[in-house]
Amino acid sequence: MRGCEKVLVLVPTRQEALALDSDLKVLEVGESRLLEEPPLDSEKLRNGDSFLRRGHTLSGWLNAESGMLVTTPGALVTPFRFGKAGLTLAAGARLGRDALASWLAENGYRRAELVWQPGEFAVRGGIVDFFDPSEKAPLRVEFFDEDVESIRFFQPRSQRSFQNLPHFIVRSVNRSEDEERERAWGSYGTLLVQPRRLEDSFAAFCELYNALVEEKQRLAPDAFERFLLDTGRLPRLRVSPPGEGVHQDTLDFGVVPYFRGDLRAARAYVDSHLQAGFKIHIASRNLTGDSFPEQVFFHRGSSLSGGVVVKDRNEIWISDAELFGINEVAEEEINHGMPLDLEASLKKDQWVIHEKYGVCQLVGTSVENFGGQNYETIVLRFADNERLIIPTAELFRLTPWNGNGVPELDSLKSKRWRSAWKKAEAQIEAEAQGLLNLYAQRELADGRAFGRDGDLLKRFEESFPYKETVDQLRAIRDVKHDMERRWPMDRLIVGDVGYGKTEVVLRAAVKAVENGAQAAIIAPTTVLALQHYRTCVARVGELPIRVELLSRMIPKKKQKEVLDETANGRVDILIGTHRLFQDDIRFKDLGLLIIDEEHRFGVKHKERLKVAHPGLDVLSLSATPIPRSLSMALRGIRDISVIATSPRGRGEVFTVTSRWNPGLAHDAILRELMRGGQVYYLHNRIDDIEQIAARLANRFPGHRTAVAHGQMGERELEKTMNEFYDGRIEILVCTTIIESGLDVPRANTLIVDDVRRLGLAQMHQIRGRIGRRSENAYALFFYESEESGGQTRERLEALGAVGSQNGGYQLAQRDLEIRGAGEILGTEQHGFKERIGYTLYLKKLKERVDQLRGIEIKPALVDLAMPLVIPVDYVPQAELRIGLYRRLLSPLSAREYEEMQAELLDRYGPLPEQVQGLLDAALVRGEGGALGIEKLRVSKAFVALEGPLREDLFLPPRWIAKSGARLGPGGVNGLHAAAGELMKKFVSRP
Repeated sequence: MRGCEKVLVLVPTRQEALALDSDLKVLEVGESRLLEEPPLDSEKLRNGDSFLRRGHTLSGWLNAESGMLVTTPGALVTPFRFGKAGLTLAAGARLGRDALASWLAENGYRRAELVWQPGEFAVRGGIVDFFDPSEKAPLRVEFFDEDVESIRFFQPRSQRSFQNLPHFIVRSVNRSEDEERERAWGSYGTLLVQPRRLEDSFAAFCELYNALVEEKQRLAPDAFERFLLDTGRLPRLRVSPPGEGVHQDTLDFGVVPYFRGDLRAARAYVDSHLQAGFKIHIASRNLTGDSFPEQVFFHRGSSLSGGVVVKDRNEIWISDAELFGINEVAEEEINHGMPLDLEASLKKDQWVIHEKYGVCQLVGTSVENFGGQNYETIVLRFADNERLIIPTAELFRLTPWNGNGVPELDSLKSKRWRSAWKKAEAQIEAEAQGLLNLYAQRELADGRAFGRDGDLLKRFEESFPYKETVDQLRAIRDVKHDMERRWPMDRLIVGDVGYGKTEVVLRAAVKAVENGAQAAIIAPTTVLALQHYRTCVARVGELPIRVELLSRMIPKKKQKEVLDETANGRVDILIGTHRLFQDDIRFKDLGLLIIDEEHRFGVKHKERLKVAHPGLDVLSLSATPIPRSLSMALRGIRDISVIATSPRGRGEVFTVTSRWNPGLAHDAILRELMRGGQVYYLHNRIDDIEQIAARLANRFPGHRTAVAHGQMGERELEKTMNEFYDGRIEILVCTTIIESGLDVPRANTLIVDDVRRLGLAQMHQIRGRIGRRSENAYALFFYESEESGGQTRERLEALGAVGSQNGGYQLAQRDLEIRGAGEILGTEQHGFKERIGYTLYLKKLKERVDQLRGIEIKPALVDLAMPLVIPVDYVPQAELRIGLYRRLLSPLSAREYEEMQAELLDRYGPLPEQVQGLLDAALVRGEGGALGIEKLRVSKAFVALEGPLREDLFLPPRWIAKSGARLGPGGVNGLHAAAGELMKKFVSRP
């Protein structure tokens, strides 16, 4: 805005504020600050940490001479706290670790094991971590003696440092009398983006915020309007869509075309506009710029939410959105999720499985003396309170038990565990052989090689009304590549709810039809099949492709007609349920089979169609977001494409977490009904679900309420879900049966009345049922006030930290790994598998498959005849030590060794000798196998490397050959010397 050094920019939603702030930083149009809304979480609103952070942001902008403040109406009118500056830290200054820790405690900070939430601090060795709530990330202060050696920010989730600071002023989190006083805002300009949406956005935010705070803290419904009136004397500019408001001026912007990954077309566009005198900027995280003329201003590692042509300045900005269809939702640079250590570590009192002895409880750690040496050990409790003490070196034998409730512990005296393990070993062998045979058959089988894309598919793709995400484009490329090969496709597409898997498979179906073949799409329910049919018909439009639906809800006469036309080849794409597996189905030339929610069908179903149609390409879908680690583990066993980014253009999903609040739930339902929407009310107890539905029906007369749960008859459930899909039911009281399945555009409010019965990943998937269109959606997760334990709060913290979009893979924790493994491998649900746990089962299956494929290199065994322990003063927290032992006792590659060493130095300070020894032993385990090292023995007297050692294993002259082994100096120093030689061998390896 001309004449204004400072500008307040108001946008309707949090996502738009994040995107604009990110864009402004790329465009380098001056300093930009983001003023965020307080979280819609009753606990966080009570402790007020977010108000302090927001106050710090506002103070920075008010005290600056210029710059922009990007925010939303809700963020602008909610309270601020201006924390009192207290302690100045500076690199090189004399202060002392204990003095800093004492000051933090006296000024309201809470001591914790790991710092990841505002207001926490932790002390480890010569390091103090703390999270000043006025900052976006926590800080780490490292001391050398009494001097401050360094000050740096670190990521809460990874706990790794990322930016050094010369000095920092720590603010107290205690309240002071003048901290909430009014501040003079001075002179600035205001830019209102889409004023009508600003008002609607504030109304929605205000309603939810007021329901979560005490009466005296509530916002007035006209608070935003009053702000606009009070600042009416200041310069103001409104930006509205065409046709909205009073027409005063038109911004002369143009649209950058969508290149869909065609870089030749992008280059031609750039060349022609350079010749026309335009200044071209490309902001991309996926290009180096080498393929474009040097006149282009290239912004590497950055991207905009979208490109634009600024006509009056002869300037064009091109982003990844136009180049590749990458529509990244702007996210905070800081990942505020729960630390990976806490998420993945074995915890005190946790239920675990010892692979030799069975299900037990991890009681904790203890120090035991063996042969005059002190060792840290792990204490396990079995049935009848039997105790087993194991060395930390055996932690690799423990895996988490992931069942529900309290497990039945195994007895050290019983043979039950050994019996279950024998059955598991036999099944592992059979499945490993089966997977290996399948892999070999796929390589040898003859299939249909479809031709390259023709005009029909190109017309179909061009009619797609949205921009594809990069993951969609990658999955489409994978599928096309498979279809054009000579052997049959068997690919699985894994993606979170609503991430665009359907578009991928429809393009595959059209490719098959274009090449003269038929395609079949099979869904597990009639309602889901109907949804696929409607989507497919709408997408095909006027193209010469015939789509038909076959299910038991179709009249018999119509079914017969569809069967005849399919057999004659007149039906191109046939969509249905299990009905398509029946013997009366005949295809003239079936070339592609698409199976939605593959795990809900038997292997025999798919095999029957494969036998009837040799060389059949098979494409399967799963809404279970599997962890990347599991995806990598299955490479070579199954071809997998992962879609992990959501489409753009969706409304914001307001996620509220609160103690049970019937008034808030009532208001949320009423608001949704008043705007003509539908509501999911999740009550995960069948015994009283009818009573809940009756109560809601009484409270909302005139709005039809119905029940859906897994114990209903199949036809009744399908009828209910179909009526909800069609809008004839407005409130659906349901169990987690809605977790996967329908896309109901008008259903944009979700109430979960008791989150204790849900896992974290489950909550995320259920939240994905809403917010599927451009309207704002509301997800309310309630918990009981007194009975909700720490785990419930932790799950809600994690859910709130991850947006409703792009979050599935952050939340794919152990419970999803278990379910995802079974579904993706297609393994049967044997009771003994549940007994030994899918984590352990998969681990052993992967090991056996690698053995059979001849790609296994066994890690070297380690025999420690001297204690190598993690000192308590280096890592005081027992759970973190257990986690570190598990990592340090696993084989490490040379690259992992370097990364681990850097991480330990960053997080805990200089490595003690014994920790360095553990790290060195892990390197020998990981890299030694490739050099013939089968066993590493470490004592104070010597270090021995045993096995058929390779000739190119060079060791220092002091090492001697003896009885087929190489012996060198003992102790930690000798071990470190051996590790150093291995690093020389492998560190330069790519």
